[in-house]
Amino acid sequence: MEDVLGGYSDDSQFANFLGNWAVILNRRVDEVAASFSQVHGLHGLILAGGLGRGQPWPLSDIDLIPIYDDDHMEAAAAEIETRRVAFLERWVAEGWWSGLDIGRLRFTTSEVQQVLQAGSSAVNVLLADDRWYHSIDKAFGGHALMDAEGLASGLAAWFTAHRFTAEVVTYRLHREERELRSAQGSFAQAVASGEMLTATRSLRDAMKWLITLYLERWRQRDNSQGRLGTRFVTAAQAHGAEALVDAVHALSDLTEPQVWRRLEAAPRWVRERHDRSLRARLHIGEPVTALDDARDTLRVCSLYGLRCENVPPYPAWLAVMDMATARARVEDLE
Repeated sequence: MEDVLGGYSDDSQFANFLGNWAVILNRRVDEVAASFSQVHGLHGLILAGGLGRGQPWPLSDIDLIPIYDDDHMEAAAAEIETRRVAFLERWVAEGWWSGLDIGRLRFTTSEVQQVLQAGSSAVNVLLADDRWYHSIDKAFGGHALMDAEGLASGLAAWFTAHRFTAEVVTYRLHREERELRSAQGSFAQAVASGEMLTATRSLRDAMKWLITLYLERWRQRDNSQGRLGTRFVTAAQAHGAEALVDAVHALSDLTEPQVWRRLEAAPRWVRERHDRSLRARLHIGEPVTALDDARDTLRVCSLYGLRCENVPPYPAWLAVMDMATARARVEDLE
């Protein structure tokens, strides 16, 4: 639950947060910047994600990409983690916790200097490193929040300028295809050996990569994981791919009857996430139905839930497949 909600807040607390969410989020960003800027060895910060692009919603995370001095990175990162946890504990009591993401996507001053000097010449080499691969997408449209010598501004601009170049899009398409095929192979292998939990995890991973692959083909990004499914559906409909949507829902156990059965069987924290997400989306005028948001909620929450299971019987809301269903879906996925 903590990974998704951070902790419990009652309806009145959340309602108060929702009524003033933009001011609260901006204040939290300012608080974080003021605190982290005091950490010795932190050289710069990029505000990424929806907040960085100026496209937040009430449940937006605060996504940060730090630049550290070469010889202080580990100590500075440890201090920042201590401060990060302290913020979250207080924010839960304010009605919603605002995930504060600053961790493995991090760079040193020398790395950034080399990249800015090289320009576009080493893009493919950089993308082989997951830090660059994920940062170029997460930081698209972002901006510097702390910038000692212009490195954060320069890196933010570099990410935005390169994200949709032909070279980067081609690289990402190839990787997404490889990841999809790998998950597909793991799924088939797990079915053959009768490992239904592993098979379900692998099939859900395959669906995640399939959605990401098609969004990339349509020159869109896989941002806002809590609303990714709805974005995929909207894009697919715009491209005349309704049959693909139906197939993804079926393979993900997210047809309409399955959604309501699974949500009813889900633990409280999943239903609470659905409630908060739907209310937030309607509050900002997003054209979303309860079914849309329930699908999105089950898609993201079940990825967390499946990681926590080891032995049967498995919770019904996770929809772990039986052997007959799994065998049929090997062919369906292909």
